[in-house]
Amino acid sequence: MNYRQVHSPPRRGGVARQPAGWRVGVVSSAKSSGLNISLKRPPRLRRFGRFATFYYCPLQVLAILLLFCSSAHAANLLIQGATLIDGTGKAPIPDARILIEGNVIRRIWNGAEPAPTLPPGTQVVDARGKFVIPGLIDSHVHYRPYMGEMFLAHGVTTIYDLGNPLAWQTAVKKGLNSGNIRGPRFYFCSGITIGNEPDGAAAAGALASRNLAAMKSPADAKQAIAALKGKTDCVKLTEDVKGDFFTAIAREAHAAGMTVISHSLNAIDSATWGIDGMEHMTGVGISAIRKADGRKALEGMTIEAGHKNSLLYQWMEPAVFDEMIQYFVKHNVYLNPTLDFEWKGIINRSAQFELDDTRLLNNPLLQYMPLDERLVTLGQYHWADQRSAADREQFLKGYRNVQDFLRRFIKAGGKIYSGTDSAAANTPGLALHHEMQLYVDAGLSPMEALMSSTKWGAEILHLDKQLGTVEPGKLADLVILRSNPLDDIGNTKAVDRVIRDGEIVDITYHSDYTFPFPLYGPESKHLYNPSPRLRAIVPAVVTRGKTATLRVTGQGFLPNSVVFFGESPTQTKWVSARELSVTLTLEQTANVGTVLVTVQSPKPGGGASEAVPVIVDYP
Repeated sequence: MNYRQVHSPPRRGGVARQPAGWRVGVVSSAKSSGLNISLKRPPRLRRFGRFATFYYCPLQVLAILLLFCSSAHAANLLIQGATLIDGTGKAPIPDARILIEGNVIRRIWNGAEPAPTLPPGTQVVDARGKFVIPGLIDSHVHYRPYMGEMFLAHGVTTIYDLGNPLAWQTAVKKGLNSGNIRGPRFYFCSGITIGNEPDGAAAAGALASRNLAAMKSPADAKQAIAALKGKTDCVKLTEDVKGDFFTAIAREAHAAGMTVISHSLNAIDSATWGIDGMEHMTGVGISAIRKADGRKALEGMTIEAGHKNSLLYQWMEPAVFDEMIQYFVKHNVYLNPTLDFEWKGIINRSAQFELDDTRLLNNPLLQYMPLDERLVTLGQYHWADQRSAADREQFLKGYRNVQDFLRRFIKAGGKIYSGTDSAAANTPGLALHHEMQLYVDAGLSPMEALMSSTKWGAEILHLDKQLGTVEPGKLADLVILRSNPLDDIGNTKAVDRVIRDGEIVDITYHSDYTFPFPLYGPESKHLYNPSPRLRAIVPAVVTRGKTATLRVTGQGFLPNSVVFFGESPTQTKWVSARELSVTLTLEQTANVGTVLVTVQSPKPGGGASEAVPVIVDYP
């Protein structure tokens, strides 16, 4: 799919970044008792492309001048009066004061403690009755150009991109992390090509390449990690990397201070080989199946880590959970369960989550989100509609097994880093809140669910000295909520304001949101319908004024694919993914000539095949 290639408006500077209706005080001297002026909602606001035009009364003009004069960059901020939930797991701090200088948290204290002298020009944000949490981290994303505003609006200030072309990731990271593109902080992982796969180091300069290094034997691991060091933020492997290759990669990556995350088809093996973070629950589920009937059932399944494998989890054996968990905790293995990605369409939260998504995706200012993405996101709430009651119960039994495992894992000291696999049938930003809700449903406390999207998420990529908690010395990424998330984890959706890199950011949507690095070419997601490919049509010649039956062969055909004879849809019968049978009517063969024939499949994905000619000949 193609995206518009236009630049994003700069987010820095002045009052234009203060959403209408906020009250922001300005300290005019070193004394906190100095002049205080509040900005109230302006009577009118108009947006022209990259610029916003404001209309103010004289007092507001004075406030604007003071704000512009206070700092050439982001003004210092004092957030006061909120309850601080700092992400460390400690008890909340009531009536907290959080002083931010530039983009760093400098000091935190309680309102009952003596106040320090505030730097001149400090903006004072009145947050009484509200709650402050760290900026949220989505640890499993496949970033797309439309996502920036959606993440910020939901308090997600950092994402980890786990799969895109390297040249694209590098450019996007520079743009997002410098503030030149409006959106979350961006970190990314790169893989290593094993053997003679096509995406090897020789292709690393190509725009489509996803791997920076290649290995033909485990002895190449040191050189491979050296190629990644400083160019990517972690190592991402697939389930195809195993044994000595995986062990060698993990050993060299750890020596270089890098994290190794991976899909897995056997979680115990992955832990033994040195994995740090396990994506999805596939490997856990398979490792927890020990009995003969379960293993036999597995043999009949087509399994790929990260796809919709919900049926396998019904065979998990709770009797082996504690043994597995002890092994994972001993080896410091973190889990990224991606529950919303896999189960959102069949659980008791489905109707609520679908309503949340539908309301958001119907926002007229968000229509720049591609139609394919909307269709696949909402369609995933109905994948189980045609399943029998017995099938649905098997899926739900598996889900209950996974819930039990995660509850025990956290109780034993394990850690979860929450990720959504966004751009894979869920809504960027909002999906992370759904994910945390499912953790609480599984038996985690709201505090533990929150830590999965803050502290533990930062730890997995060794970013915990900069991000993940609200503490002095950390980067100033935090979210102000209207309600207490420890009372109800769903309150994390009640985002009032977002501060990223020390600046209050605009969390509204704009129909002209733009991105300078579009992605080109078809999507290859497994949830998209395949693009049909037409190879041959037999017979290639039919007679004018007579009905005809055509055998159409190719690839990627669906039961609802339709063959078009010119502009006219035909009676199409699906034979297989490689064959269709077509009946032409008298009307369709009424005129002689050459007619172009295509196969068309519906969205998401799908589209029209290349055309193949058929001749309508004289009788």
